[in-house]
Amino acid sequence: MDNEEKYIRRALELAENGLGRTFPNPLVGAVVVSGGEIVGEGYHKGPGQPHAEIEAIRAAGDRAKGAALYLNLEPCCHYGRTPPCTDGIAEAGISRVVFSMYDPDERVRGKGVAALRGRGIEVKGGVCAVEALELNLHYVHRNLSGRPFIILKLASTLDGRLTWGAERFLSGEKEQRFIHRLRAWTEAIAIGIGTVSIDHPKLDRRLFRENMQPPVRMVFDSALSFPEDYPWLARRERVIIYCLTNVDPIRRRELETAGAEVVPLPRGPHGVDLRFWLEDVSAKEITSVIVEGGGEVATAFLGEGLLDRLVLCYAPLVSGMAGVSWYQDGRGPQWLARGELALKSCATMDDDLVLIYDSRRLGDYLAAVTEEKIIVHWTR
Repeated sequence: MDNEEKYIRRALELAENGLGRTFPNPLVGAVVVSGGEIVGEGYHKGPGQPHAEIEAIRAAGDRAKGAALYLNLEPCCHYGRTPPCTDGIAEAGISRVVFSMYDPDERVRGKGVAALRGRGIEVKGGVCAVEALELNLHYVHRNLSGRPFIILKLASTLDGRLTWGAERFLSGEKEQRFIHRLRAWTEAIAIGIGTVSIDHPKLDRRLFRENMQPPVRMVFDSALSFPEDYPWLARRERVIIYCLTNVDPIRRRELETAGAEVVPLPRGPHGVDLRFWLEDVSAKEITSVIVEGGGEVATAFLGEGLLDRLVLCYAPLVSGMAGVSWYQDGRGPQWLARGELALKSCATMDDDLVLIYDSRRLGDYLAAVTEEKIIVHWTR
């Protein structure tokens, strides 16, 4: 591993400190290096907070002058909640910037590099680009497609059942920690009302990091039977309930008074019409959703082909016909054929097996990175 890669990998490590906190902003870490020594580090802590490169420059102090800056995303060059980072970099006297990938935000996308070069700063891109792309895949996806990144996660027995006898959790401890990290990476969680009624889930991120802000909770509840005294509402946490348009208006007002956002949608093949759901989530500018619902919700998303990533977590158990199948439509998803899902990774977690597939629609985000540009191929 050369020094450039070493420093960028450190920036990626720092960026992970922002998991679950930066939405809709990307995860970014930065290090300032002078004389072969890291003299400043920083990461983006959330919207309105200083960006990673500014945090690192402030930590470096006077040692930033003539130093090199390493980070996983092209520095911004526009005014938003914070001033342009390119100005701060130049004013600090940074002489060289090395980064992983260009920012897909059309306000930046190459303009940040041009601004730095225009100030006489040496710039190099493309270091650890694959890792950087994966870390901010939902951010890239949202900027290029205009819609949220959708993950369907299923914990299953080896024979494809979501339940097994009296077992409440199919996932082992190590796998549960992996799922909580995935929740921290994702802005919202969606489940069906059946899961609420049977499991009374917390749907938090506590196994990844204590005292984290919970994700946005979404519940598919056609008839609005969600309990108005549920702990999420009592704690004033964000809950969005998707129901059908013919629900009782009095019941809707009761839930809205309790603090829920209630969104009526037309009927679709499997409950509410998921195409309208996707439009609503996009309009709310939510970057990513992990769908953890039961068999009915999984069947709906698979049937409509509305997933960008499929995460299958297999427990070393066989349930038999008594268990609940995670796909319940005997016709099979009409869109899904061999080649439609590409295996991204396969991992063992104690005795559990975790498979991650990406939809071919994701196009693998064919990313070719040079010092001049990043070319992202997106197959809609």
